[in-house]
Amino acid sequence: MTINIRQLEIRAGCEEGARILFEKLIAHLMKIQYKDAKRIQSARGDWGIDVIRGELSSGTCMIWQAKYFINGIGDSQKKQIRDSFKQVVKKSQEHEFKMDVWTLCVPCSLSPEETKWWESWSKKKSKEANIKIELMDEIEIEAVLMTSDAEDIRLGFFGDVPFILNCYLQSIKGMRERDIQQLPDKKLYEKSMFIKKLIVAGIQETIGAKTQFFNAELLKSEIHDKGDDDESNELVSLYEKIRSMWESRFNEALNSENPEREVPKVYSKMLQAIESTDKEILISSKIMASFVHKQGFMQQLADLCEIGWTPDFRTLDEGND
Repeated sequence: MTINIRQLEIRAGCEEGARILFEKLIAHLMKIQYKDAKRIQSARGDWGIDVIRGELSSGTCMIWQAKYFINGIGDSQKKQIRDSFKQVVKKSQEHEFKMDVWTLCVPCSLSPEETKWWESWSKKKSKEANIKIELMDEIEIEAVLMTSDAEDIRLGFFGDVPFILNCYLQSIKGMRERDIQQLPDKKLYEKSMFIKKLIVAGIQETIGAKTQFFNAELLKSEIHDKGDDDESNELVSLYEKIRSMWESRFNEALNSENPEREVPKVYSKMLQAIESTDKEILISSKIMASFVHKQGFMQQLADLCEIGWTPDFRTLDEGND
């Protein structure tokens, strides 16, 4: 049978889903080769480890890092590789565990230029950290998948009835959007700029705005901590789309016969526009964000005085307390 790892993205419907499936696939394959291998749940603070053999509490271990770089290794991907290795080395020193081998798993084959970079970088870091560094590319992954021991995994992910893949897809569908976290304190952000802008515009109910801002801050912090350039670039793209949506509505209201009355209405129009275009204009294949998070991005832009709800919003300062 033909194996096409890109099928993971096609079936998941987004790159984030394919990334999760790829990590699970690697964990299954390593479990075949090493019965004591186990997957580490991906989350903030996961130490840059996807699959491990051995123990973090004592002795030595082998570590696999799965990166869904389906289109090769460019500058952004190189940075992620460097950062992941740096992270796991740092954690090994902080928590006193030793790595024998660190393996990067990617669903692509490297070009001559990428191969040259990998050979140079891996040899240098292997010598510096005294750790064996290996690469498991698409050919090696496919070779393991085609073994008799991996038949169930092969059929489960890539067969006519991919039962393992379908099982994971059900869970991923429920992961497309992050949960909305409750505001820990209703008095939070009382003196923040985005709240001042709302009050000046005559908008008195602000709990929803605070919740939006709070969840956007959590998401922004998570993306920053992961150091994923693709997600960071996607976040910037969402900010710019929201800014553009605001600008057209703001300019129209500002040029109306009564801008003092019409400009504050832009706020509710933006909330409605973000909710209605969440799955269209503002859809993201890399960031699992709900329309509440995206409304929070709008609040963040207001907090930076880059958008606002009154004609003179840029002059708003601490004097408006």
